[in-house]
Amino acid sequence: MHNPFDTREIWFLTGSQGLYGPETLDQVAEQSRTIAEMLDAASDIPVKIVWKPVLTDRDAIRETALAANADPACVGVIAWMHTFSPAKMWIQGLDALRTPLLHLHTQANVELPWSTIDMDFMNLNQAAHGDREFGYIATRLGVDRKTVVGHASDAKVQGRIGRWARAATGWAEMHSLKLARFGDNMRGVAVTEGDKTEAELRLGVSVNTWGVNDLVAVVDAVSDEAIDALVAEYEELYEVVPELRRGGERHESLRYGARQEIGLRTFLDEGGFGAFTTNFEDLGGLRQLPGLAVQRLMADGYGFGAEGDWKTAILVRVAAVMGY
Repeated sequence: MHNPFDTREIWFLTGSQGLYGPETLDQVAEQSRTIAEMLDAASDIPVKIVWKPVLTDRDAIRETALAANADPACVGVIAWMHTFSPAKMWIQGLDALRTPLLHLHTQANVELPWSTIDMDFMNLNQAAHGDREFGYIATRLGVDRKTVVGHASDAKVQGRIGRWARAATGWAEMHSLKLARFGDNMRGVAVTEGDKTEAELRLGVSVNTWGVNDLVAVVDAVSDEAIDALVAEYEELYEVVPELRRGGERHESLRYGARQEIGLRTFLDEGGFGAFTTNFEDLGGLRQLPGLAVQRLMADGYGFGAEGDWKTAILVRVAAVMGY
């Protein structure tokens, strides 16, 4: 399984306002960039943190939210109100935002400089004021979000952000996931039923069905040389019982299992599928259940559900992504 976090990023958004003037806003930008870099360097946060310019008006906030929605690499945004950012300017942006949101309530300094604190310092560092205002408007609008409180250098804070980043990546994975059902679900079973249209509307995952013999055609086309190589890999990796080894009475079953794995992997990869289902009641032209192939594909991060259970297949794939 390739690293699902390599191509993803989380945008770090900093709120302020033009009233402070360019000198103060330059300091806000410098300090917020430092916080973003601190989070990006944290080992517990698997997704790249990308700093964005300080936001000081509603048009820029809305444009940034729409850009985050449109960028397939962006799996979420972190918002921090470094200074006071009047929250009404965030209404349109928060209403437009469709990616996961984390509200980070932090400050630039680990501790307040009590011996030297003055009005200039207090004017620059107003996160307590700004984050309270932001929290209010997010609640007023009913915006779902994660809130994390504490300094960005704190390992516990980084850990909480990291867990949210994994969940945000899982959310993004669902919204691009394609699932192939080979045949229908098991007859008479209720729990494997479901509304596939609603699943795509609410979760983003595309669930569609292919005839088992569409898969069979790919399985039958696998070359003997490819099967030989995969069987050799099996014998090197696993304790293979004598009857399945070369010369054993069931060796052909092992070879057919390898044929199924190569065929399944080819079908899924060429179709861009991250999850799939099968059903023992509908094997079509398959000569045996693809049990070995399924286990090895799951080990590589593919989602799977038996007897047509596409909801479990989605969960397995998303769990593999989040837990990578």
